[in-house]
Amino acid sequence: MKLTNPRSRLRTPGKPASQARGFSLLELMVSATVLLVVVGTAVNYIGIVTQRSKAEQTKVDLTQEGREFVDEFERDVHQIGFPGCADFDTGGATACATAVNYNNANIAAGIVAISYTNIIFEGDVNGDGAVESVEYRLLDSAGNYPPTGTCPCTLQRSQVPKVNSGLLAPAAATAYPQLTSWSQELQNVVNSGSPAANAAYGGGLNIAGNVLFGGGAITNTAYYAAVTTFKDFPVFSAYDQTGALVQLPLDNSTVTGQKNLTQIKTIRLTINLLASVSSADAKTGARAVVTMVGDGRRNNMMPWETP
Repeated sequence: MKLTNPRSRLRTPGKPASQARGFSLLELMVSATVLLVVVGTAVNYIGIVTQRSKAEQTKVDLTQEGREFVDEFERDVHQIGFPGCADFDTGGATACATAVNYNNANIAAGIVAISYTNIIFEGDVNGDGAVESVEYRLLDSAGNYPPTGTCPCTLQRSQVPKVNSGLLAPAAATAYPQLTSWSQELQNVVNSGSPAANAAYGGGLNIAGNVLFGGGAITNTAYYAAVTTFKDFPVFSAYDQTGALVQLPLDNSTVTGQKNLTQIKTIRLTINLLASVSSADAKTGARAVVTMVGDGRRNNMMPWETP
């Protein structure tokens, strides 16, 4: 009985064994081309996802930084004017706007001064019974205050214990005797408005530099501040009990200023943040933008305010 080689059954009739195995060169080239297309598509998709993730992370970082600053501002404003002289004077607030009380380190004078780029006030912001002098101010990109150059600007916060000043009367903001300690700041702020009378916004500084796309022919001001409120809205705004704007600046160095300060019930902090150049989208060159707004309501009376 003749044995048959089992491999011979797998051969294609009429063809040698060498032609019955493997792929042709054309098949290999087609397979390689398909593989390259699939891998290229996957790599491109991963790149897009990475860029979007970076852009979103930049927005998250801006939002978190801005939110922390806004939350602290709101807490500060709630404590303006506490503890005030009315808390120590049984005669009531109408009798406590005196030089002795202004000079007393244990009594908060409330709002000392406020403008569209600066606010100074006194209050127990730590909740420990001690009066602190707190100041917020906006610096331009060169570190100048008042800001006169360009943005992105920096918003700073100072907090120091109030000390007996020796003043015989309230002083203008420029002569406020308390020291400062600028321990906190928020960078990349691009709104710096200083509105005209009866206007809600206007007069903001330009945003330095040009865009990172289109050959850099467009200024950052023209592109990112196409909506004027983006750079022209003031950092600080004040509102009365009815929600109407209170015109700034004001300070407590005059009777008129003291009277006008009593109209302020809510102080709004508005910050428009523009991501740094290093955080720009790698594909489009655009920079992330975030807007944060916080409203702090004044809960306590000031020395010159009647109950």
